[in-house]
Amino acid sequence: MFSEYSTLIKGLTYNHTGYELTESQVNQFCLFGDLLLEWNQKLNLTRITDPQEVILKHFIDSMVLAKYIQGEHFADLGTGAGFPGIPLKILLPELSVVLVDSLKKRLDFLDIVIKTLKLNKIVTNHARAEDFGRNQQYRGFFDSVCSRAVARLPILLEYAMPILKVNGRFIAAKGLNADQELAESKNALLVLNGKPEGIEKYNLGHSAEHRAVILIRKVGKTPSQYPRKAGTPSKNPII
Repeated sequence: MFSEYSTLIKGLTYNHTGYELTESQVNQFCLFGDLLLEWNQKLNLTRITDPQEVILKHFIDSMVLAKYIQGEHFADLGTGAGFPGIPLKILLPELSVVLVDSLKKRLDFLDIVIKTLKLNKIVTNHARAEDFGRNQQYRGFFDSVCSRAVARLPILLEYAMPILKVNGRFIAAKGLNADQELAESKNALLVLNGKPEGIEKYNLGHSAEHRAVILIRKVGKTPSQYPRKAGTPSKNPII
């Protein structure tokens, strides 16, 4: 099905990101789209099922984050159906990616995607964000971390900052309330040693909601007591 939209994928990617996709990359996106819609019937991965909307609101909305990524090691916290991690991996083949999610069935789907698309240097990790942040293998490991449609920023910061390297960047994909969420996060930023780099706002067209990206730089080590035990950040955020 998605092969019918290969020209659209290529054109929208160039228009919104400046990247020119190879035929191999276009084919990977088409395969991913077909797998997404096939598995969605079993797992309810996304409410967006129209192919053109999937391309714009999932593929392109993920790829626009590419310009904010730094370094080699990237984590997608709460990846869900693989966004933004899978599109970013297709776009940036040399990126080393870890897809983190608390629902094993989603990761089983993503393992099939990874195998079918023949993607290298990408793994899934079944864990809650708080537990992942206490994993010594990954604590202070990533150059860039992203989270999309997971939680409000004060909560996300407690998930993301522990796994970032000092001077690493957290990329929080948000909507219309980005300014308010950043204002709510002053105390969390202070406690977790994060410094705002700014908010970038953009629009993918009249059929897509307004988007924003909050960029946070890690300026010092995360205190060892963070992240707190699973469930605590969402119930009692640092505000």
